[in-house]
Amino acid sequence: MSHTFLAESISQRKVQFANAVQEHSRSPIVSSSRRSFLKKSLAGTALLSILPAARFAHAASGGGPLKIALIGCGGRGSGAASAALHTGSNVQLVALADLFAGKPEGALKALAAANPGKVDVPPERIFLGFDAYKHAIAAADVAIIATAPVFHPAMFEEAVRQGKHAFVEKPVATDPPGIRRFLAAAQVATGKNLKVGIGIQRRHHAGYQEAVARAQDGALGRTLYYRVFWNMGAASNLTPRQPHWTELEYQIRNQRLFAWVNGDCPLDQGVHNVDVINWIKGAYPVRARAVAGAEVRRGAGAGCLFDHFAIEYEYADGTRLFAQDRQIPGCWDYVGESAYGPDGSLEMSNDRQLFAITGANPWRYVVPKDFVNPYQREHDVLFAAIENDQPHNEAERGAMSTMGCILGRLAGYSGQEVEWEKAFHSETHVSADFKSLDDPAPVQPDASGAYPLPVPGQWRF
Repeated sequence: MSHTFLAESISQRKVQFANAVQEHSRSPIVSSSRRSFLKKSLAGTALLSILPAARFAHAASGGGPLKIALIGCGGRGSGAASAALHTGSNVQLVALADLFAGKPEGALKALAAANPGKVDVPPERIFLGFDAYKHAIAAADVAIIATAPVFHPAMFEEAVRQGKHAFVEKPVATDPPGIRRFLAAAQVATGKNLKVGIGIQRRHHAGYQEAVARAQDGALGRTLYYRVFWNMGAASNLTPRQPHWTELEYQIRNQRLFAWVNGDCPLDQGVHNVDVINWIKGAYPVRARAVAGAEVRRGAGAGCLFDHFAIEYEYADGTRLFAQDRQIPGCWDYVGESAYGPDGSLEMSNDRQLFAITGANPWRYVVPKDFVNPYQREHDVLFAAIENDQPHNEAERGAMSTMGCILGRLAGYSGQEVEWEKAFHSETHVSADFKSLDDPAPVQPDASGAYPLPVPGQWRF
């Protein structure tokens, strides 16, 4: 996969968005050796080691605390905001934005109780509606974007336009046009020296870091293939429709049940798994084949997305990644990543804190007493980079790993082998721009309340 086609494909959007900003080239993606990986890891550790002294640098320079805006006040957004506020005393939550009334107030109460003295959000800095994020971003130095994924490209683009640092939850988009938009903004962020964190937190887990370093250093020999799993029960229960809700509001409030909002299983959850393998490989898939469908997620109240995917990703060197994503109750549940080579195998499971190599070079990760939760560490690293003006921009890898999962979804929907370049350049939208909750939703139910689903072998993009 070449970076040339990537740069060309986003150039038009980039000119529209930042015609006054000089282009900055990106480094090619290459595999890291264990030594180079550990060198980078030690550099990150050194950055963290100066956190206590660095926390006050911004205030000492006369700038006051770093001001944070939370955009998307659900559970994940509140968790991210709390982690940001726990990075040190020189931060303050100053603005909230959400599409729906009631959510900001609930988040504000919980965050104020958990972070005394670090929350200052008067009623005039609580914003509602589709444009709320613009006002919240304007009030802050750092934007935490944790809304429904379909809105992430526009919100990240706006944060960059305003010159604000950002943390964006995964996935960063739900369709190829959104990916291209996000990548264009990522390049402009680099040009503006903005710091960007992406919520694929496995990259900040010490167990994953050591496991990946050992795999890259050849502990398994030349890796032959990879397997990843995110098999679980139902991802979300239906929020019952209220009489005053429009169809669009109903679907956004049930974002885990509509692919146009959350990207479907491979993006909603599987992006974590695939990103780990991309990390090991230092590369992204070039094509995908898949079997997918909706076995139990059918009919009225079931939403509009599949409930299982079995995807075969192929990398440029011919290596295969076999990925399963399933959201069906009553089945075998497992979440993890694994790699296999002639000299051994590697198993990684975030939920079980299991990171182990069996074979010629056995190893097992031991959780240290001072272990830092990766949900916290990803914010520690981001805010340390802001305070110390260190390079930190995870936007491109977040977008590319998300795009890889879109590739898998398109293969599942269509039943065809799908090439990266065709998928990346596709104009297939699963979303639309909205001005009001009265706007029509992208998918509509039939008379029975059931939503149309892709039919593999017939669906085209």
